[in-house]
Amino acid sequence: MIIEPTAGGVVMDEAEIRRHVGDVTRFALSRPAALVLLVLAPLLWVWSGLTFSAVTWQPVIIAVIGSTIWILALVLMMRRSASRGVRAQYPVGSRVVAEVDGAVLRTWTALSRGETSFALLAGVSIVGSIVAMKRRGGSSVAFLPAAAFSEAHLDALQAAFTR
Repeated sequence: MIIEPTAGGVVMDEAEIRRHVGDVTRFALSRPAALVLLVLAPLLWVWSGLTFSAVTWQPVIIAVIGSTIWILALVLMMRRSASRGVRAQYPVGSRVVAEVDGAVLRTWTALSRGETSFALLAGVSIVGSIVAMKRRGGSSVAFLPAAAFSEAHLDALQAAFTR
């Protein structure tokens, strides 16, 4: 049975949504797969440009310009994807509340109410204004605004995963 929240939470205004989108993007771009795409691919491109530039610098210049465009496109696509997801999950004006009760995380959003046992989570990390929760046995990550938690609930959540 899901009970109603005691108090607190955060109302998602435009500034909070932008902050949330920025932190989700930063989190996603700091994952190993994204770092490979952001660093290794452009380096290989420039290296191949250097390999074929025995006579002229044109391949190197094209590789550097292409790498820059690649990095900007990847960051913009990731930000746009994060924005669509956050705006769908947390409409402007909606209230989000999160509480910790023993070994259970309770959440209330405009779209859902739920309980998640800590046994289902592999880890929790706070990145800027978001709480990222990785699911055990999978690669999915759920994000909640850190402002949705009271200080006591946020400390209890961190303590449960700091071993």
